[in-house]
Amino acid sequence: MRELEGPQGLAAAPDRLAAAAAANHLLVGLAFADSSVNPSDRSPTMAINDHYPKPAGSDVSGIIVGTTAGGCKKLKVGDAVWGDIGPNTMTVSGSKTKQLGGYAQFAVALDSQLSKVPEGMGLAEAGSLPKVALTSYKALVWYANLDTRPMDERTILVLGGSGGTGTVGLQLAKKVFNATKVTTTTSADNFDYCRSNGADELIDYKTTNWWEVVPDGSQDIVYDCVGQSGTGDYAVKKLKPGGSYVTITGNLAIRVPPGVSQHSFINSDTNLGSANLLEALASFKDVRMTSLKTYNLSDVDAAFAESATGQVKGKLVIKPPPLSEEGRRAAIDLWGAEQPVEARERGLLRGTDRMPAGSPDVTRAGARLTRPES
Repeated sequence: MRELEGPQGLAAAPDRLAAAAAANHLLVGLAFADSSVNPSDRSPTMAINDHYPKPAGSDVSGIIVGTTAGGCKKLKVGDAVWGDIGPNTMTVSGSKTKQLGGYAQFAVALDSQLSKVPEGMGLAEAGSLPKVALTSYKALVWYANLDTRPMDERTILVLGGSGGTGTVGLQLAKKVFNATKVTTTTSADNFDYCRSNGADELIDYKTTNWWEVVPDGSQDIVYDCVGQSGTGDYAVKKLKPGGSYVTITGNLAIRVPPGVSQHSFINSDTNLGSANLLEALASFKDVRMTSLKTYNLSDVDAAFAESATGQVKGKLVIKPPPLSEEGRRAAIDLWGAEQPVEARERGLLRGTDRMPAGSPDVTRAGARLTRPES
């Protein structure tokens, strides 16, 4: 996958969505049934000259209603898809912003950002996984080279094993890449959950400092999903020669011992071309989100508040209001494509259900970002 979409790949730095669209066909999703809450969704960095109001939300899962002229090669109307539409990108005038749009009944994405939902996975689960799955894969494979390490060099410490990225990190480490030993930090209440996802040894962070019990020079990889102050300096001491410390929170070590490496990255810098990577993740049958809690879109503020506690096990799913027949027809008229009967049979459309009185226009429904202060 590194050849297809690595740190120096399609969108290694913030790019212009318009330029990518010139080479990839835009899609619109009908009944984008579910999204989820990631920490970055709570306060995304947006340009003042972006278009407002704007739906927030990065993760999407749903059904394709149509494509722009020319169509796309891998996906078609009626396909159930998943993706992360939260990349860092640029406005036409060159200001850094984010794409977004997951907290709504309809969303627009590039075909290079979407892949078919993994076989046997429902839309709620599919809507919870893209960002955390992409993040953990990049951390462990792109930066820590887990897939190419000898089998005796696959001892891994995952900091924060019960959150979204930690859940997938444990699964990738143990169940996909057969790590010899996986240790994680979590609370005692989540020990069974982390064991089920692949952890061999567990450290209760509420009673024990992990850096005091993990021996120096004992780990091939330390993957930080928490961001506690001082983590980098503690982590690099735990690495064996040739080991890698990877953080998604920016807490790098001040002093790095010779023979080891450290990396910090932002997943959203490389998400304009994730389709092939999502296909690979879909083939890993053990990559699942094994704990979900659902909030209606109208309660997104409560979901954000729970996310901000840092105590979420698995992921929080965001479900928009039922799709009305008027909304379905509006999307069909806009894109000129009928929704296949199979989608209705899968329960993705609500038929003649009506939106609650006072609901916003269905073509614009969703939690919106307001223009940031200048």
